[in-house]
Amino acid sequence: MKLTNYQLFWLLFSMETGMSVMLVIAPTFRAAHQGSPLATLLAGIAALLVTFVAIKLSLLYPEDTFVEYVPKIIGDWLGKTIVFAYLLLWTAVAGIVLREYADFVHLTLFDKTPIWVILLFMLLVIVYGVQGGIQIVGRCSEVIGPIIVFNVILFRIFSLKDLHPDRLFPLMPSGGWMPVLSGSAPAASFMSESAMVVMLIAFIGNKRKAVATGLWSVGLAAVVLLNVVMDAIMMLGNTVPAKLQYPVYSLSQYISVMEFVQNLDILLVVGMSFTVFVKLGLYLFMTSYGTARLFRVKAWSRTLPIVACLVFAVALFPRNVDESQVIFPAFWKNVAYPIFLFGIPLLLWMIGSARKGTKRSRLPKAP
Repeated sequence: MKLTNYQLFWLLFSMETGMSVMLVIAPTFRAAHQGSPLATLLAGIAALLVTFVAIKLSLLYPEDTFVEYVPKIIGDWLGKTIVFAYLLLWTAVAGIVLREYADFVHLTLFDKTPIWVILLFMLLVIVYGVQGGIQIVGRCSEVIGPIIVFNVILFRIFSLKDLHPDRLFPLMPSGGWMPVLSGSAPAASFMSESAMVVMLIAFIGNKRKAVATGLWSVGLAAVVLLNVVMDAIMMLGNTVPAKLQYPVYSLSQYISVMEFVQNLDILLVVGMSFTVFVKLGLYLFMTSYGTARLFRVKAWSRTLPIVACLVFAVALFPRNVDESQVIFPAFWKNVAYPIFLFGIPLLLWMIGSARKGTKRSRLPKAP
């Protein structure tokens, strides 16, 4: 299985964009209010830092995945324990992402359809694509990514007449930097999922461009999110988006050009479905492949049905929207983001770099 840098670019961009645009705008406005654009900018910088650390860590062992090189850095027993914790986290995240998508589709389109039906059909489509390998998801992202960019540009063009740039000012809210920093946390935690690149670098052909590719893809996703946040504040002000469950969906329904171009919300739903396919495809592959390597299963595809069943079970667990879109994001922001997405990769990079440097110093110097 091989990925090109072009595929990696669109994989990370597609994975980052959909759920971030849909779910983080409301909590960002609730915390930062007028400072939401600044908070989004800080979140993008934080996501770039997480991506840089994750890629540099992986490049210490460019031919190994995260599951394989962590035991080499900190020892077999502790390394496998950490890897197992990550596998559990990825399984839980995949299930919650699937449920968040199903909740969105259920509330906006198919309110009479049972949640489990939406979950099952989406999961079957993803499993069918993932069983061919990560390169299949990569090829799909080459098509999906440009479609997402086109949709963003189209929405911006059609919303021009409804924008009020004066609502962007003042950039700093009356509460100072604290609301901005607090508002940046939700977006930063979602966009820092680019840390999953630790399982992808081993499949890249040209690894010398991996850092630039990763940073450009996350940077573009951050620009898209910033663009949407600015649209929201210019169209709705700094208080209305905080009261909406899906501000972007409301914006898409708001757009009307000469009473002819309307109902653009269907484009949003389609784009959301595409990005969720890429995101869940990555999580299913990482978890299945990592489980196979950890437990020494020769064919990683044999673990895919087991992981898919666990993901489906997790997706059925939340009893309501609050549990999937309020409680879990709080755990993701307060626990998973500082520990699993940034803290542990940073420590592993520091330890791995020190070990590599020690080994080089012990090598005999050439006369």
